[in-house]
Amino acid sequence: MDMLRNFLLSAFLLTTLSASAHESFVTRNGSSLLLDGKSYRFVSVNIPNYFILEDTGDVREPSWHRVTAFEQRDAARAVKRLGGQVFRAYCFAVEGGRNVDGRMAHIYADANGKISYNEQLFRDVDRGLAIAAEEGVRVIIPLVDNWEWFGGYAEWAKLAGAQDFWTDAKAKAAYKDFLTWLLNRKNTVNGRLYKDDPTIMAWELGNEIDKANANWLSEMAAHLKRHDRNHLIVDGGHKTIPAVSLQDSNIDIVTTHYTDDQFVGFAEQAARAGKVYFYGEFNPSSVQQVSKIVSQTMTSPAAGALAWSLRFRAETGGFYYHSDFDGNSDSLQYPGFSSNLPKGERQIFSALRQAAFAIRDLPVPPEDSPDAPTLLPIRFPVALNWQGSTGADSYEVQRAGADGRWQTLATDIGDAQPQMLDSKPIPRLSLYRDHPPAGTWSYRVIARNANGDSAPSNTVQVVVP
Repeated sequence: MDMLRNFLLSAFLLTTLSASAHESFVTRNGSSLLLDGKSYRFVSVNIPNYFILEDTGDVREPSWHRVTAFEQRDAARAVKRLGGQVFRAYCFAVEGGRNVDGRMAHIYADANGKISYNEQLFRDVDRGLAIAAEEGVRVIIPLVDNWEWFGGYAEWAKLAGAQDFWTDAKAKAAYKDFLTWLLNRKNTVNGRLYKDDPTIMAWELGNEIDKANANWLSEMAAHLKRHDRNHLIVDGGHKTIPAVSLQDSNIDIVTTHYTDDQFVGFAEQAARAGKVYFYGEFNPSSVQQVSKIVSQTMTSPAAGALAWSLRFRAETGGFYYHSDFDGNSDSLQYPGFSSNLPKGERQIFSALRQAAFAIRDLPVPPEDSPDAPTLLPIRFPVALNWQGSTGADSYEVQRAGADGRWQTLATDIGDAQPQMLDSKPIPRLSLYRDHPPAGTWSYRVIARNANGDSAPSNTVQVVVP
């Protein structure tokens, strides 16, 4: 009876969350966020690779490459299973960024020097927003970066032929043209204009743009509100809250990053000014620190908190990884694995998941068993890779011969063991190797977690001479 009750509760909650994300915009009432008139709070993650990838998933790929539908869906489903409701993506790539390879940028200069927008990459954004909507989660999108990694304000200024991004009229006009184009872009997957899409929770004026002056913040916030009355505007703070962010009526939300000892005070300051606050990035490298931050978030006026950062499964098998925090921690891979940094990753996700439901006054549902994985073509006899299943923590590998009877070769096989390539963590592929005798053999994989097994994967056949 308890199992049935838990199953029904889980199904009800996930259905409710999925349905609500498609109909209404998140709004603000003073220092509170609302969805359909009810409080909207969250504990979740940043997913910086959701629109474009800066990490290597296979030794045949460059580090900077396009994201796929499978990868975006794994990311969105991880947020859904986590109970996070919303995640924060990252800024659009700008030509000239330190990590940007060639023309792999959302914003670039064409052969005539005209600022242009990469249609293929923005189709990946379209798809990412459509997948997030299908999975019932929302996205916060920062618009320009303070840093050069993806290309930021300095690279934007160069494209515009301007000396200073924040004050030069030419740079500001070029940037406003981009914002207007973005707001009016029609999603090629679902037909929605970006400005009419409730999947976007908020536009963030930038990522950690502490160099922006008050006039620029007000001017860009006003421009966004003039062309888009549906969406909330986040100021893009870093270590402090600019005075203009608390005063300007077009700025709805203020945020800071890596201010663990101050973020509650910032939330209280914002509440006094009638503005929403959320903790935009925090280091989730220890269970104790995560538990402290989410507990303070729930008891403070903060609307939410977002851990940095989740990396999802790769199309070719395994996960993407990213070294963070001076090498003391890696990125987060859901649902957490003992083979990875940070230590106690499973417990870290448990603390985040508990808080993600508790902050909404909801009971924590049991996590569903995983969906079936997809076994990929076997390149060499016999090296197996597969596209894993969100929420799975291990896999069973099975083999059948000519008689069609399946034999279990291995259990508790993980897909989250990184290896190093050029001092960077990448997936450890292949995920499993077999050495069968000559003959025709079939293989399949079953995903597992604490709540059950998936259906078997597709079957791949191999002829061993």
